[in-house]
Amino acid sequence: MRAQYLAVVTAAIVLVPAAVSATSAGRTDIPATVSAVEAEAARRWRPTEEVRGGIDEIRTAISTSVDAGPARPLDAVRLAELGRTIDAQISQLLACCTKDETSVRHLNMLLAEMSDGTQLMRRAGSVDARRMGLLKVLQALNLYGTLFDHPGWRALDERIEVSAR
Repeated sequence: MRAQYLAVVTAAIVLVPAAVSATSAGRTDIPATVSAVEAEAARRWRPTEEVRGGIDEIRTAISTSVDAGPARPLDAVRLAELGRTIDAQISQLLACCTKDETSVRHLNMLLAEMSDGTQLMRRAGSVDARRMGLLKVLQALNLYGTLFDHPGWRALDERIEVSAR
């Protein structure tokens, strides 16, 4: 048993670095000498004008609702309305993302996360759960700003109050 374990560990030590170097050798878009932060910045994708407009609409809808303050608290009804507004934008964005590219797959993943959040915003039993849905949408939206090169992008504050207390 110990000999088998030793053989597996030895194989992993020998094969994994070879596989990693073979994989990275095929990548010519990012030089091996850049830092991790520079490499991440080099991977940012440029969204189309249609995508930028839809994302801006979602961001505006959220910031307007959150910035309304105590005069218009985010109760169950307002969260459901906001969820419907965001869902409509998500549908439009999905309709314009038909290419099979890495950037589109990442955008679709973010839109799926946002859609999950809007379902919570619209259907959860408690206001706190609906607010958590809003937080999920907000985090996916901010991740979009990290992955995509969206001129003038500003992340939303994720420290919004999600509790009704």
